[in-house]
Amino acid sequence: MNNEYELGLPLEYQQMPEYFDAHNVSEQTDYKNALIEKLLRDQGVKTVLDMTCGTGSQVFYLAERGYNVVGSDFSPKLLEFAREKAKAINKDIPFIDGDMRTLAAGQFDAVITIFNAIGHLTKVNFEKALHNIKSNLNEKGIYVFDIFNLEAITAERLREYVMDTEHFVNEVHIRHKQYSEVDREKGLLTSHDHYLISNGSDEPVSRNHRFSLQIYTAFELQTILERNGFDVIKQWDMEGNDFIAEHSISILTVARKKISR
Repeated sequence: MNNEYELGLPLEYQQMPEYFDAHNVSEQTDYKNALIEKLLRDQGVKTVLDMTCGTGSQVFYLAERGYNVVGSDFSPKLLEFAREKAKAINKDIPFIDGDMRTLAAGQFDAVITIFNAIGHLTKVNFEKALHNIKSNLNEKGIYVFDIFNLEAITAERLREYVMDTEHFVNEVHIRHKQYSEVDREKGLLTSHDHYLISNGSDEPVSRNHRFSLQIYTAFELQTILERNGFDVIKQWDMEGNDFIAEHSISILTVARKKISR
């Protein structure tokens, strides 16, 4: 992707896809998926396109609850894992290789891009994606997404989110440390990752990585969405509470495609 700033992707997204779920799926994932499902249900949604599905967390959750879901992602490797999961549970779920800026998958009641997915796009590319999302929505379709809240993210707040976690994946031990910093002028949240990977026999492998996300204030999102043919229905935090600009660490937005006149 061409970027105005250097953004990037987490290391496991492209280079270590076998560890993606260990890093991205936690005990909180089902709670967040349940919140997303409730928002979709409240809007009468039946068909869903997940444009940034990864290994399929939201796709499988929604499919199990009767939604007609299609998954898409920019990473062929992550889609391989998603397809393997679907095969293992005998689910016929379409997974499509695609870029959210250009994918044409049909017409859906809702498009979702969850867990800060839009942060991997520059502001220019986010607007391109919004135009494309709109073309994949039915009349009055909705777009549901989340992103870190720039207004609440300070250096002091980020100290609360320093990570030091350990996982076993297929008998491989992974220790993952992460700290982040914010450039408030550019709206960039940069994470610094260190991985120590050991299979118990060979010398542990150490890997360092850095990537940035483009993050927004709630008002910025409202302005961008309005400019690109959406009306904001409501914004929450990722726990489903009312959004508080100076406190909520994330912004969960539901926006409706404007009716063509």
